[in-house]
Amino acid sequence: MIQDLEKQLRETELRKTGYYEKRTRHMDASGGTVFVNRLIEEDSPYLLQHAHNPVDWHAWGEEAFAAAVREDKPIFLSIGYSTCHWCHVMEAESFDNIEIARLLNRLFINIKLDREQSPDIDDYYMTGVQILSGHGGWPMSNFLLPDGRPFFAATYFPPAQFADLLQRIAQAWKQQRHELEKSAEGTVLNIERVLQGRKEVRAIELEKLLLAADRMLEREDSHYGGLAGAPKFPQEPLLHYFLDATIRGREERKMQFINRALSGMAEGGIYDQVGGGFHRYSTDSQWLVPHFEKMLYNQSQLVRLYLGAWCLTGRHFFLRVLVQTLDYVLREMQQPEGGFYSATDADSEEQEGLFFVWTLAELAETLDAEELQLAIDLYAPSEAGNFEGSNILALKRPLEEVCKDDPSGRLDARLDVMLGKLLAARQQRIAPLRDDKLIVAWSAAMATTLAWAGWELEQPRYIEAAKRAVDFMISHNYAGRKNLFRIYLGGEVSVTAQLEDYANLCEAVLTLFDITGEAGYLERALALLEDLLALFWNEESKGFYLGPEHRQGPVLARSSSAADGATLSSYGVAVDCIVSLLERLELVQEQPKNLRIELEARLQQAISAASGELVEFPAGHVTLLRAIRHHLEGSAMPIRYGAAGRLKISVRGKPQINLDVDKVQRVLQIQLSTAPGYHVTTELADNNQLVPWRVDLAANEQHWEIAATDLSREEPAGIDEDSGPFNERLLITVTLTSTDQPADLLAASMGVDLLVQVCSDSLCLQPERFSFRF
Repeated sequence: MIQDLEKQLRETELRKTGYYEKRTRHMDASGGTVFVNRLIEEDSPYLLQHAHNPVDWHAWGEEAFAAAVREDKPIFLSIGYSTCHWCHVMEAESFDNIEIARLLNRLFINIKLDREQSPDIDDYYMTGVQILSGHGGWPMSNFLLPDGRPFFAATYFPPAQFADLLQRIAQAWKQQRHELEKSAEGTVLNIERVLQGRKEVRAIELEKLLLAADRMLEREDSHYGGLAGAPKFPQEPLLHYFLDATIRGREERKMQFINRALSGMAEGGIYDQVGGGFHRYSTDSQWLVPHFEKMLYNQSQLVRLYLGAWCLTGRHFFLRVLVQTLDYVLREMQQPEGGFYSATDADSEEQEGLFFVWTLAELAETLDAEELQLAIDLYAPSEAGNFEGSNILALKRPLEEVCKDDPSGRLDARLDVMLGKLLAARQQRIAPLRDDKLIVAWSAAMATTLAWAGWELEQPRYIEAAKRAVDFMISHNYAGRKNLFRIYLGGEVSVTAQLEDYANLCEAVLTLFDITGEAGYLERALALLEDLLALFWNEESKGFYLGPEHRQGPVLARSSSAADGATLSSYGVAVDCIVSLLERLELVQEQPKNLRIELEARLQQAISAASGELVEFPAGHVTLLRAIRHHLEGSAMPIRYGAAGRLKISVRGKPQINLDVDKVQRVLQIQLSTAPGYHVTTELADNNQLVPWRVDLAANEQHWEIAATDLSREEPAGIDEDSGPFNERLLITVTLTSTDQPADLLAASMGVDLLVQVCSDSLCLQPERFSFRF
């Protein structure tokens, strides 16, 4: 039987030649692999990295757990992902180590899991790791009973410590099994309490929750930006929360927090100064030394932040960073079919960061004398370097300051030429591994970001890239109602989708409807939301589950947590999708009876179900908090809906015009589009129900005054591509002039309030007020 399995695995290995990189030190004289295990039959790039370990690995599934019961052995479950640096370290030190492999094979049933394929399973065991060890991370090392319950767990182990641990656990399995089972019982109860514990429903007092979340401002590293301490993560959910608040209420302190964080990251080594894009996190407090993997989800979340910050501050540096990052994504992360790859590795040639760092000699060899001097002035590289004898390029002072000292006024152009040469030279190096799998949740989030960037920057190529990605996922990953697959790789789809896949794809489709006006996207968004509610609704708590109901292996608690993590809370995104659909529901042509009533009920129930954990820790649930604010106060996006979906409002700021040394002028274009049979009230009449449109300065506006407003029925160029389900368009042009107030960080942005009423021939709806900041 063992020989039959070996033959089967070798046949699979032969069939997959060229499909993956064989990572092992154990090769025979002819260049073939000495070992092969069951992971060769998997499609996950992470699992295939371990297919030639001497460890007798199983993939997650019924077979492994049945073997543990049959052989009466504990399970060793190792969880990681393909671009994880410390996962590679433990693989090389322990899993490719023959002596340690012998221990694992003799004493345990061994399972490898890709956390990116199965984030719900990863979440379950990561909760256990945090309970048992006090911290988390990858690689994750779990020791389980044959039924899947964890009795001991931690993260990375050095090889000698790991070998000793294996023997001690095996001894305890023989001599103290009762204690291990008791530990597992307590751990599982605690995991379920965290993931499924129903907290008492609490009243949503929005102002109190906002004030509680705002206390995160007190944890700022005011020098380098971001939250104090190391390692340092971008904390995108928190930054998005602060950005939303700043758009709504001219929050100068929150904008300062955003500005320092985004400046620190973009000036530091966590940002790829040469090629664009952000590494996952910084190991130090200065944003200088990252682990060098790049994740698609960081690019999507951060670009949206830089885009919003640019709109509010007008800082050219933010515009430069977001465009450079989008160009990196389209150049290196876009699949030919239209979706996006998930990540690139930290390591190349078995060294972390080698692809990204530079010696002074390498810079001198690549650049001419003037360009080298520019690199020295900007990044201060040295012979000693700042990372293992080489230099991570990081700006030594803000780019705007360098521009002021540049007599030529051509720093941007000179910098682009220099970086182009470095990028071309770097592309001759051996690149880190790229994980080619498409993850629907991550690709959809990237599509949403590209669509908004294309709209704000009036760059159709970004919108087209977003459409290609979404259309590809709908065509390939969506195999009919309630049948979305999370992964696309090598022409095949796999893995049942999670809540985040449905929610992020729904958000992307809604964004494309708003920007392109194509009605088909709205119909698709409704179908996805209906699927989401059918598959992930928690009938007991009246909230959302994060993972699917059915999966192989033991039955694990399905998480209903609304907390944010490295990515925005899928629970919060799902709630926001319901709010957004309700705003647009009148535009759906053939909707089920009582759909609005049902969606409004689900919305209130989902918020109530998460209210206990939200009130307990608002700062950890800021995506949900933003969704609730959207529900209660309306959208903060530049495209919005009123009159129960019968009115669409699109607002765009135009570049400023310098009038003299002290004053500038800017123009806002507000496009109002109404559904057939409706119109906007434009002038006074005898009917006292009529309220004509009006634009006023926001109450807290300090730096602008309205010079003129003008109404026209001419269709403006570039606002959006298609009128979609609307037939009448009005354009309000608002001209604003700067005042003599002292400048602050938000001086470039302007806040205006729009009062507008929609009427039909027989009915006038209540006037609505919309506030915008640009």
